[in-house]
Amino acid sequence: MFTEEQLENVVLEYFQELGYEYLHGSRLPRDTKEVLLFDRLEAAILRLNKGLTTEVVREAIRKTRTFDTNDVFTNNKVFSKYLTETVEVTEFVDGETVYHRVSLVDWDNIENNDFLVVNQLEVQEKGGTKIPDVVVYLNGIPLVVVELKSASREEVNIEDAYKQLKNYMNVHIPSLFYYNAFLMISDGIDTEAGTITAPFDRFSAWKKINIEDAIIENRPLDTMMYGLFEKRRMLDVIKNFILFSNEAKIMAAYHQYYGMSKAIDSTVRATQTDGRAGVIWHTQGSGKSYSMVFLSGNLVKHEDLKNPTIVIITDRNDLDGQLFSTFTGASDFLRQTPLQAESRSHIKDLLENRKTGGIIFSTIQKFEEETGLLSDRENIIVMVDEAHRTQYGIDAKYDLATGEQKYGYAKYLRDALPNATFIAFTGTPIETTDKSTTGLFGEVIDVYDMTQAVQDGATVKIYYESRLAKVKLDETQMSEVDKEYWRMQVNEGVEDYIIEESQKHLSRMELIIGDRDRIKQVAADIISHYEDRKDLVAGKAMIVAYSRKTAFTMYQELIEQRPDWVDKVKIVMTANNQDPEDLAKLVGNKQTRKDRELEFKDVTSPFKIVIVVDMWLTGFDVPSLDTMYVDKPMKAHNLMQAIARVNRVYPGKTGGLVVDYIGLKRNLMEALKTYTSRDQDKVQENEQAKVIALNILEVLRNHFHKFNYSAFFGESDKKRYEVIRDGAEYSQVTEKRKQLFLTETKKLKDVYKICTGLLSKEIKEEIAYFIAVRSFIMKSTNKGTPDLKEVNERISKILENAILEDGVMVLTEATSNESFDLLNEENIAKLQAIPQKNIATNILMRVMKEKLKDVKKKNMTVSKSFSERFEKIIEKYHNRNEHLDVYEVFEELLKFKEELEDAINEGTQLGLTYEEKAFFDVLGSDPDIKSLLQDEILLNIAKDLAKTVKEHRSHDWDKKESAQARMRLYIKKVLRKWDYPPNKEPKAVEDVLEQAKLQAANM
Repeated sequence: MFTEEQLENVVLEYFQELGYEYLHGSRLPRDTKEVLLFDRLEAAILRLNKGLTTEVVREAIRKTRTFDTNDVFTNNKVFSKYLTETVEVTEFVDGETVYHRVSLVDWDNIENNDFLVVNQLEVQEKGGTKIPDVVVYLNGIPLVVVELKSASREEVNIEDAYKQLKNYMNVHIPSLFYYNAFLMISDGIDTEAGTITAPFDRFSAWKKINIEDAIIENRPLDTMMYGLFEKRRMLDVIKNFILFSNEAKIMAAYHQYYGMSKAIDSTVRATQTDGRAGVIWHTQGSGKSYSMVFLSGNLVKHEDLKNPTIVIITDRNDLDGQLFSTFTGASDFLRQTPLQAESRSHIKDLLENRKTGGIIFSTIQKFEEETGLLSDRENIIVMVDEAHRTQYGIDAKYDLATGEQKYGYAKYLRDALPNATFIAFTGTPIETTDKSTTGLFGEVIDVYDMTQAVQDGATVKIYYESRLAKVKLDETQMSEVDKEYWRMQVNEGVEDYIIEESQKHLSRMELIIGDRDRIKQVAADIISHYEDRKDLVAGKAMIVAYSRKTAFTMYQELIEQRPDWVDKVKIVMTANNQDPEDLAKLVGNKQTRKDRELEFKDVTSPFKIVIVVDMWLTGFDVPSLDTMYVDKPMKAHNLMQAIARVNRVYPGKTGGLVVDYIGLKRNLMEALKTYTSRDQDKVQENEQAKVIALNILEVLRNHFHKFNYSAFFGESDKKRYEVIRDGAEYSQVTEKRKQLFLTETKKLKDVYKICTGLLSKEIKEEIAYFIAVRSFIMKSTNKGTPDLKEVNERISKILENAILEDGVMVLTEATSNESFDLLNEENIAKLQAIPQKNIATNILMRVMKEKLKDVKKKNMTVSKSFSERFEKIIEKYHNRNEHLDVYEVFEELLKFKEELEDAINEGTQLGLTYEEKAFFDVLGSDPDIKSLLQDEILLNIAKDLAKTVKEHRSHDWDKKESAQARMRLYIKKVLRKWDYPPNKEPKAVEDVLEQAKLQAANM
């Protein structure tokens, strides 16, 4: 076993190794109702702010301690400003107001600060007391709270630690979190950090130690402690890589922190050299927008850059708006409100009328022709988003018909800002065959690829499924189109430009893709696929149409086939004066698009399926979106960015699915060639997922070849329940068989969510059976396991209310804390009678485990002896090799239960209370004492000890060393009074003291 207390000691050792002072919470001189350590805070303020008067120091502390609200987020935001900037204090001196800016931290001289780690800190608030596991103090301020869970207890994990911290924050001790910089949760296996507003799925591991290191997998506690909690780095993160945006507090993930730290250094160097800072390639969905905010905020305050002007370039209006919104939400962190250029003349005004400062947004299209010089200042930094799409054309190209010389955006942008420094961001890789981007911006600064993002849980895998719709137009017909164009030009004098316009509007692809019969077929298939899949995650899907016309036709077909989908399906595209009236009404205006964006992001809204052409394919994040139906040819970056819409993390989402109706596979494989080598197999074909699912199903069929589960497919719920229950028993005959079954069904669950649209009804029902059996096993062995909610609703309901055959007992009751009392003679007899001995054994084991936890709180001697025996029984069960072994374990558990009951009840027979019996057992655990002293003497000593401890215990005596020392003296007096052997006295005193402390802790 590796307990929570042991993990706590490990974490404390890490902190001490990192140079933090350590104190147990009971040794801190403090009022338990206060979370600040006032003596340390006052000492730090005086040390960091020379010459302050006592009044100023006290006022700074008062402001730090006093808030206008009881809202954790509001107060945390106020305090964070005090921490990262200063506390402003006014003082009246000789009739004048003097302003002091009081620093709470020395950000430059790290060792000038007081780093303290405390465990078991008692906090009293709202009439109750809570004790967080570990609190990290900086200058007397509790900046980090750590919650730990046992690494060896399967029924708890870091999500339980997260929930506990949330309860502390929102219910029990909110004042502790007014000062919180970030939180850490760990069970020794997983270790993650996040802010007070972060949902559980946004807590993340810290996988690097130093900036030059490679990413380290499988050592999460090491990398978190040495990486994030190294003193200088922790202060850097707190000051420079945590921001508030609207109602969220956002902390940089490790790849953002190290990547942007490199980018800061690279940008500063570039301002002194050739102005090429480099390229940051962080895959889509990994937080690129906030990375840009973190970089901008740090460049703005960098001393060497002299308050630079930052110009942020996007290539589309909707992206400009989305990124601008992200930056505007972080105005406090950026120390200014960003500005958005509305026209070419506006950007010129914004740049010409300032010498320093400012964050200005513009689309690249404002530089699509010669703009002229906008500013020759050197303290301008240009950040280009998705640089690979627009940053070409530095050299001239010539029109072979007219000889006209043309340039691209890159030249005009650099002509307008000749002395600026340029840095590029991209979510897709720089093409290996085209060095234009790196040539313009410099070398790649940092790479965070698709594979790493999936491993870190920053994104989910993308799966690919081909459902190519048949094309009815053949090559003969297409050839006839070309001939007709030719005839019109030759015989009817139609001008070339008319033919070209016609070809644009009625291209071959438009004719093929837009064929009404084909779209009807695609719409029907989308409906079938969607209805099969929608309940697995959140029901959000995107259809990418070829053109405005085909999008409208697709919408009409969907509504015709499903009239009740009128609120479910909507079109999102820009308005166009050429649209027919019906389409214009569906599209609406700019405000309509904004409203639909909010509606689509709302998982509770009826708007589930959006049809788009170009909009929302880049920079649009809807985490619950899990399916994209593509009916439009796309290539390279455009393709990769589009499919990344489905890779965002969302609860219950194991992958994003791209359904291809156009034949994207070759283009997809081509696009992946430009990714890192390990990324190239990370977009998995859904057909491949189907093959995996069927292979696993075959393994499970072989596993069950002697067991008939056909009753599951009948109409009787009772028979269905019985075959699930008996299947669970069959799967647990040996531990090896059980582990194989659980492993294979876990893999099946994950892959089933992705490929369900490719499976037949019969196959899906068979898979549902195995998943239901898995859930039954998990339900009867792992308390609190959430698997039930992932199973077919009807089966889940049956299992939730499951009663063992013959009404033995309700399964949920039999696994509650009071379950030991339920195991009366009648129920034991029923357990003995049922043939499913693995299920019966698991119930008994869990009941015994709960009872032993209860005994441990009251009698450490009985707990120790019975716990050791219990571990041996469990080990024997796990090592079973044949079905008869479980009967032997079951009988041992029954005997164990009887003996445990006898040990618990023995005190009553001896005329002892529970407390007296505990002391009797402590003294009697030494066999020498049993031979030296009669039981009657030990009974008297036990009664005397219980009486003495009760009389002399004070509030929290078990946590105070001085009080414990006094209790030792009282225990010694009792032992000497009854002539307890002197050579046995020291151990007896400590053992009795431990038992007394145990009783005090569980009163």
